[in-house]
Amino acid sequence: MKAAVRPSLAALAFALLGGCGDSEPAPFDKARADFAAQDYQAVRTRLFAALEQEPGNREALVLLARTQIALGDAEAAERAIARLETAGEKGAGLKRLKAGLVLLRGRASEAIALIVNDFDTDAWRLRAEAYLAMGDDKAAAEAFARGMQAGNDLPLAVAYARFALAVGDLSRCDMILSKMRDFASNSYNTFVLAGDLASARGETDRAIAAYRRTVAAYPDKVPPMLTLANAYAGQGKVDEAMAVLEKARKVAPGDPALEGLRIRLLAEKGEWETIRFALQGREAGLDPSSQLGLAYGEALLRLGQAEQARVLFSRAVLLDPANPHCRMMLGEALLATGDSRGAWKTLEPLSASQLAPAAVLELAEKAARASGDPRAGALQARLDPRRIKATLELIEKGQAALDRQDWTEARSVYTRLLVRGEDAEVLGRLAWASAGLGLPRDAIAYADRALAQDADNPAYMHSAALVRLELGVDLAAARKLLEAAAEAEPRNADIARDLQKAKAAAG
Repeated sequence: MKAAVRPSLAALAFALLGGCGDSEPAPFDKARADFAAQDYQAVRTRLFAALEQEPGNREALVLLARTQIALGDAEAAERAIARLETAGEKGAGLKRLKAGLVLLRGRASEAIALIVNDFDTDAWRLRAEAYLAMGDDKAAAEAFARGMQAGNDLPLAVAYARFALAVGDLSRCDMILSKMRDFASNSYNTFVLAGDLASARGETDRAIAAYRRTVAAYPDKVPPMLTLANAYAGQGKVDEAMAVLEKARKVAPGDPALEGLRIRLLAEKGEWETIRFALQGREAGLDPSSQLGLAYGEALLRLGQAEQARVLFSRAVLLDPANPHCRMMLGEALLATGDSRGAWKTLEPLSASQLAPAAVLELAEKAARASGDPRAGALQARLDPRRIKATLELIEKGQAALDRQDWTEARSVYTRLLVRGEDAEVLGRLAWASAGLGLPRDAIAYADRALAQDADNPAYMHSAALVRLELGVDLAAARKLLEAAAEAEPRNADIARDLQKAKAAAG
């Protein structure tokens, strides 16, 4: 079981193709194809041009309203719907557009009321998304399933598959993908979903193959190229990742996501001067805890500007206190500036976990030794090549088991790691493995033990709450924990979303 990561309503609104009318004339075929491929900006541009020639064209206005909703532009969608009404549009299709609009504005109950007697596939999709907004996953799943029974509808199938992925129901996602291959085998969404499902299962090579097929079929689409490059980077294939990235940058020059990955790849190649040159003019506007901010700080550190790096990493930790990478880099910067006690204070909590990577252990050992702490010897022992190799193999085995939802294997691996000592990170993984096995008492006990190790850590508050929320147990405690986590980390969108879900579940 994984914590559900809920996509935004705009992201879930892949298409509203089941709206008003059965078909559009030929001039709009390209716009419809772009819409199905989620290239909403291109659709809007095409439709604006078409409507300059035919301001009252009903088909163009319907597609424009759907596009504006998919883009999350409520005001523009409302204007398009108003033009449709002026042109005499009415009926169930118009109500579905209005339901999509009010849903975009956060009025889920009103959206459901607008389509109460509508059993079109798109109405079922809208109901499901409204239930998701209300935090009712069970009702959403039922609405998605009934919509799939009502007929073949690509936007509905995509939204349902994304929901299944978000809640970790990979077998259901596989079933949906199989059906999509029956009625939309060459669809962009079908291609992408195959890669995303393989990735969720930890099948990296299959995911890469799927993304490569997607890029070949849709060479003008940036998202699959970005995903493919990230997958290569995850395998340490930096040159392959950079090659894909450069192709993507030709399609979308200036895309911030592509720029972020480029900086990350340059960091992996150790091209610190290039990174500093690329970012130094933007330093004032960089979030120190962001990917770009951390890369810039590391570039300064590697280029001998340790004090400047320390200032940036200190800010990063303040902004994102639960981020272990921020803390690790701050520890290294403190060591570089001669503050070995500060470095050890920063790194010691990270090194305490059995899941700590070798880089953290090496830094922590240096800091402990430099500050005269006797625990340096224990850290040095953990860095013994044979011991660390065996530990890393266990860690990789446990993570792979979690990725493929083999809860029995995951529980076995993390139980072996826990024997080495009480460890919040290990306990957290045992909590999810136990929840996946349907053992609520064990799951909650492990999650609470993890929280007891670091009672002020919002990440552990969040995990302890999510176990309860996912299992439907002790919802009042789940809400209380999430409220505390949200107060500790107000910028965390996942915590905010799950708090709303807990409030809805508690009634």
